[in-house]
Amino acid sequence: MSVESVVNWANKLKKNLWWRQAIRLAAEKGKLERDDFELLFTVAKIEHGLESQTKSYAGYIAPLNLSGFGEEKNAVNLKNISNVRHVSALVSDALLEFATDGLTAVYGDNGSGKSSYAKILKNACLTRGETPKILPNIYEEERSEPSADIAITIGQEQHAIAWRLSTPIQEDLKSIRIFDNTSAAHYISGEDTIEYKPASMKLLSQLMRACEFVRASNDKEKEPYITSNPLPDFRPGSKVFAFISTLSYKTKIEDVNAFCISKEQEESIQYHQAELTKLKTSTPEQIRKTYRDRYKSLQPLLDHLVKLKCKLDHECFCIIKNSFDDYKAKFAAAEFARSQALDGHELSGICSPEWAAMWNHVKSFVQTYNSELTFPPIEGAPCPTCLQSISGETSKKLKLFNDYLQNQTQIKASKAKVVFDSFISNLKLLQFDLKPYELTLSIIQEQNPEYEKKIIDLNKNLETIRDNLIKTEPDFTPIKTEFNTVDWLSSQVSYWKKKEAEVATNEGLVKQIATLELLIQDLEDKKLFTSAKQNILTEIKRHQILTLYDNLSNSCQSTQITTLTNSIARSGAVGHLQKAFTNELKKFGFENLDVGTETRGVRGKQMFKLHLTGKANGIMEIASEGEQKCIALASFLAELTVDDRKSAIIFDDPINSLDHRWRRKFAKRIAEESLNRQVIVFTHDMPFLKMLEESSDEANSTLKLISISKYGNVAGFPSPEPPWDAKNTLSRIGFLKNLLPDLKKMEISGDSRYEFNAKHTYNLMRETWERLVEEWLLRKVVERFAREVKTQSLRVIINGITVEDNDIINAAMSKCSTFMYGHDNATGLSVDCPSYNEIEQDVTRLDEYFKALKKRRT
Repeated sequence: MSVESVVNWANKLKKNLWWRQAIRLAAEKGKLERDDFELLFTVAKIEHGLESQTKSYAGYIAPLNLSGFGEEKNAVNLKNISNVRHVSALVSDALLEFATDGLTAVYGDNGSGKSSYAKILKNACLTRGETPKILPNIYEEERSEPSADIAITIGQEQHAIAWRLSTPIQEDLKSIRIFDNTSAAHYISGEDTIEYKPASMKLLSQLMRACEFVRASNDKEKEPYITSNPLPDFRPGSKVFAFISTLSYKTKIEDVNAFCISKEQEESIQYHQAELTKLKTSTPEQIRKTYRDRYKSLQPLLDHLVKLKCKLDHECFCIIKNSFDDYKAKFAAAEFARSQALDGHELSGICSPEWAAMWNHVKSFVQTYNSELTFPPIEGAPCPTCLQSISGETSKKLKLFNDYLQNQTQIKASKAKVVFDSFISNLKLLQFDLKPYELTLSIIQEQNPEYEKKIIDLNKNLETIRDNLIKTEPDFTPIKTEFNTVDWLSSQVSYWKKKEAEVATNEGLVKQIATLELLIQDLEDKKLFTSAKQNILTEIKRHQILTLYDNLSNSCQSTQITTLTNSIARSGAVGHLQKAFTNELKKFGFENLDVGTETRGVRGKQMFKLHLTGKANGIMEIASEGEQKCIALASFLAELTVDDRKSAIIFDDPINSLDHRWRRKFAKRIAEESLNRQVIVFTHDMPFLKMLEESSDEANSTLKLISISKYGNVAGFPSPEPPWDAKNTLSRIGFLKNLLPDLKKMEISGDSRYEFNAKHTYNLMRETWERLVEEWLLRKVVERFAREVKTQSLRVIINGITVEDNDIINAAMSKCSTFMYGHDNATGLSVDCPSYNEIEQDVTRLDEYFKALKKRRT
């Protein structure tokens, strides 16, 4: 089960989202440090509402995307780095090209730029531990973002990636893994033991450490909230006491406010106490009379207000307005009908009541005595009043008069006016004088002054409404009125009537006294509660914060982590890792130490512990730094084996001077691995470089040597060949041959540089003769940079060194010493500079002797 399974598990979390950041940091750094734990504690507090969200919070809890840990589909190899910008003092137009298979060794002295190239790759590819910071070029005035073009191959396809330090993770580049001193430390964990764990378990182990830190920090921060805030001693058995006893994080401020006493209630305590005293010192009849007097004094004022309300409340106001609107509409319709029938006549008063009475008498006369005639008379009929013949025009007018009198609009208008006038008449009868109620109002003012004011305001507003309505042209502007005063007054009357009924007997009086005592106690409890309100709210806040801390503590439970760890352990991958790890240890020669493995589980962890069989000592107590480094490399390679990864791996100075005993083992194992994948090694260690070269020959692996140099203030110049000190005899002779054409041109042209270059050639030639003696004459029996003497190689050279060999080598070395730089010749003893032809002959003799000696030695 891979890291990808841990990622999928974390991304499905519905809570404990801060775990994602813990896993993210563990994947990036390998081992979480104090600063990481502090950050995770902050993220956890934000998630649980103990701190406000920051701009970065969304990124902390975002789903994980641990590029480079997923399943590998195609091998990813590194082809080259070019167009480097703003990275230390690296040259910008150089091309650092790697062999896409086999082993590429990149050598550079301190300050050459080798480490800067390695830093680019550590930031771009997958590195365990801290990612190194890339420094800007101190020689550049312009400071900008570090960048480079990185070419890779995926399968058979080549891809160009424009890498920028701030750009999102490139999944393909993260398939390439890097091993260095920093990452080695993350494959070895524990203070007294060395523990090897697969990557997925390492992440969960770091998550477990984070949970432990967060839990401890949470418990420490929670301590001040464990102690309750001081509260008054409330009366046991009271409602307030019961409420205080159940305070929790769920208690709402509305619940608290419900138990607080109002100003009116607090002021009523004194009144209730006085009433209680009166109840205890009076007979039932006296008390009933008191109650009766109270409601009887209130009743007239209540009746007054109820009467006004019945005539002027909102419902009545709307009815009156609707009546007025109805009347006006019907009046307008009647007026229109009248104008159609009567306008344009010479006589006034037509269709008036008097005129209508006359009309009805004439109509009755015609219908009684002249029933054969129609009414009103038609054209040609005699007029009932003047007995003359009715003309056509007159007939039409009489018909209009009759139609108008029979029209219902006038009737409806009249009825509507009667209704509206009735409302107005009733309103005019209303009385608003409060003088008859002055005594009652004064009593109310003493006990409930706000209601006394409300009653007066209500009466005044209702009077204003009435005055507006009875105007010649009524004013229906709404005036806000609140009748809760009437309701309160009504409740007071009912209250005192009820109180009167309750003390009808001695038993009722006793009950009344008990009820009033309870009321006073309840009010006193509320008064005390109200005085402690702020402390109560603080206590609720304490409960709320304590609950948040408890929830955060619950997020540190290891159950889910342990379950996943056990699942990974049961998946079989652990067993394969153990086997692969053991095999890797054997390749490094750990047979001399009987190293065993055992599984152990502690709080969500499933780990392999390396131990010395039958020994009490831990490996850390016995293993050297070099041995520890080999164990780390074994972990690194075992993980690649189990994950079935074939992408490139990069080593940056994987060995140092303290590991000298293990240089050759490292070189041998790295060379062997280059048969399976692309391997790139950055090193400043010349002996290690030589061992890589030899190990590649032994493993039949292809080796590409690159040297990095610095010229002036600019570093990172790559050369497609090893540095001179790392060249073997064959390479050095080839280098000397390549110098000859330029040397010849200098001699022919009379170039003043000829003498310097000629003498420098003899310097190089002398060193080549020395390398020849080491490599081929003595067959590396004794070798520089090597600690051992290869006595087994003596059989190759025994009886194989002749007097002729001695003479040839001594003569050549003597001549080189004569012409090389390095010896200060006395004045007058200087030697002439050899000609080009002489130099060419000396190089040829060196080459011929080398070939002959090589043939003898092989």
